[in-house]
Amino acid sequence: MDVENRHQGYNDLYFRIIVALIAAHIIVSFGAKESLFQLLITPDYYQSLLPSAVIAFLLVCEVYLVTIRLDKHYDWKEDTAKRIGLQLSLALILPAITAFLLATIYFGLFGYNILNTYYLQFDFPVIVIMLILLNVYYLAFYFYRQWQLTESRLLNMASKEDEPKNKEVFVVQRGAKNIPLPVKTICYFYHDGDFNFVRTFEKEDFLITQALDEVQAQLHEKQFFRVNRQMLINFKACEHFEPLEFGKLELFVTPPAKEQVIISQKRAKAFKEWIAR
Repeated sequence: MDVENRHQGYNDLYFRIIVALIAAHIIVSFGAKESLFQLLITPDYYQSLLPSAVIAFLLVCEVYLVTIRLDKHYDWKEDTAKRIGLQLSLALILPAITAFLLATIYFGLFGYNILNTYYLQFDFPVIVIMLILLNVYYLAFYFYRQWQLTESRLLNMASKEDEPKNKEVFVVQRGAKNIPLPVKTICYFYHDGDFNFVRTFEKEDFLITQALDEVQAQLHEKQFFRVNRQMLINFKACEHFEPLEFGKLELFVTPPAKEQVIISQKRAKAFKEWIAR
């Protein structure tokens, strides 16, 4: 699967499990006089480790799911200020609150008031540090994949130099069928989930195997415009557009897209010039 199609998720389940176990071990063993070997042969260690690991894994998954959602709607480069605010509030502060509430419930089950324990003094800071490191990890992972995508684009552009930019037919897929589809019948190319599709003016959707960057390199710039990372739009499919906050635009297309078509502030000027012909 190409780099672009991997943008919507992180294949790091084992990493999340390991992080949760390490965080749980640190919390359980903090201040213990026993060695690691002594802890590993003590049943009480595992009784404490299991609930801590479950809570830690839930928090890690919360950060993971929030990050994926934000990656889809708020790009780090195009919506920097808003992305920072949302990442801090939804992937750091909110999980920290979740951790406190889950720990409160856990201690309550055993008849303890969490405020009368050492949780806030010792355990909670470890959890906050874990959440900070997770956010740094996903931020670094994002820019690493952007570098991969740039490299992929350069390679694709180099390999397509001799191909005409007026491609007339794309071979699309529906089930086991490979169907030649004239470009003039396509209203837009779009990314959905882990795959790329085309939608025709007849409101039919077909799967394509090429990345949108490859597709863009084969189309005439006057006929198709890359409105965002998820969509290439045919001029004839543009119905109208409306201004949004922070200089963004919302494009209305026909036939309608599954989600809002948002054009970032950085692409808005180029789009207006393109649409005005």
